[in-house]
Amino acid sequence: MCKGKKEVILLTGPPLNGRDEYAEEALKLVGNEDYSYYHVFEYLKEIGKEMGVKITRKNVLDFAISHPDLMNEIRDEAFERIRKEIDESEKRVHIVSTPSLFRWGSGSVIGFTTTNLKLLRPIRVIIVLDDVLSVRRRIMNDPEWFERFGENPDNIKLTTLVMWREDAINHVKTLVHELKSEGIEVRYILQFGIRHPLGVFLDLIFRENEKPLVYLSYPMTGHEEEYYHCVRGFYDKLSEHFTVLDPGALDDWWVVAEYDNQVAKNPDIKKIKIKHLLDGDTIEELGRGDIEQATDILRRQLVERDFNLVDVSKAVAVYHYAEGVSAGVISEMAEAYRNLAAIYLYYPFKRRPSPFMEFYGMQNPSRRTMFKDEDEMIRAMVEEKEYWAKA
Repeated sequence: MCKGKKEVILLTGPPLNGRDEYAEEALKLVGNEDYSYYHVFEYLKEIGKEMGVKITRKNVLDFAISHPDLMNEIRDEAFERIRKEIDESEKRVHIVSTPSLFRWGSGSVIGFTTTNLKLLRPIRVIIVLDDVLSVRRRIMNDPEWFERFGENPDNIKLTTLVMWREDAINHVKTLVHELKSEGIEVRYILQFGIRHPLGVFLDLIFRENEKPLVYLSYPMTGHEEEYYHCVRGFYDKLSEHFTVLDPGALDDWWVVAEYDNQVAKNPDIKKIKIKHLLDGDTIEELGRGDIEQATDILRRQLVERDFNLVDVSKAVAVYHYAEGVSAGVISEMAEAYRNLAAIYLYYPFKRRPSPFMEFYGMQNPSRRTMFKDEDEMIRAMVEEKEYWAKA
């Protein structure tokens, strides 16, 4: 990005995924970066007040569904004002935050239209996502939202939450496709997991030119704690030089894995007990039928999300600290190869890897088959950055 050139970034996603809380927490750590943050909902409230309409967090859904024309008018005016403020601003980065699309009851609330995006002209769209069990817990801890679900946890279905995600992502894809068909540049849509460290989010927003996007590919399931400790250590070292996207930053797979394990032990089980991933203490009981229905969608979303991260990255760093072949890793390497991204493979074992892994692992400027030393691989990536980062 040229110095002084403005960049508009649309920060969006499904509701109750912690988008604004996460972004605002990260932005507290910003030093002298030149940016403005626009929370669309605050504009809706102000414009509504001017029009004699009280819009609150509690009534906004019902109001939007009951008075769609008026809500559309208020939303369009909000984007007009934001665009005007951006045009008059001397800031370099402009982050606009709003939900994408939200279905509730018999209606839906649209966060933005094609017309809004044409006006906004975002150069990047970042969809902020959290795992479904954390979203469920967030609803239970929010009095206003919990009331919407009858203050009954059994009413908060995983199927509902994964469909919220599905609708939000599809809405973004559809509208960005329309923009591109009219010649309006959007560099990428990125599905960003909320478990990324705050510093990685800041690198993504402010330092992508200096620290290009790299996807970390690694076998994710069925390993001991030491393995994940090694992966995390490698991630931290890699993040010193690059903006590293981690598929583990959005982890719904453990819900699927727990379901599979408990059904295998007891085929007649009706309730699935799942410990929350983050604290390891809270145990939630979920209906088997709900998980079964949600699992089919979650599995597809997992693949699409990981491929999205690969597609936006300039390079893929494969940390294969396991001898067994990972179908996921091979697939991600193939996707990177298809997109002409550089691929660096760390494989420290004497036994030869799969010939496909070996072939894809050659797709880096140094043309090495694989690296047996992780620090050597990082050095090679840094030295060769000028070749692959500009691709």
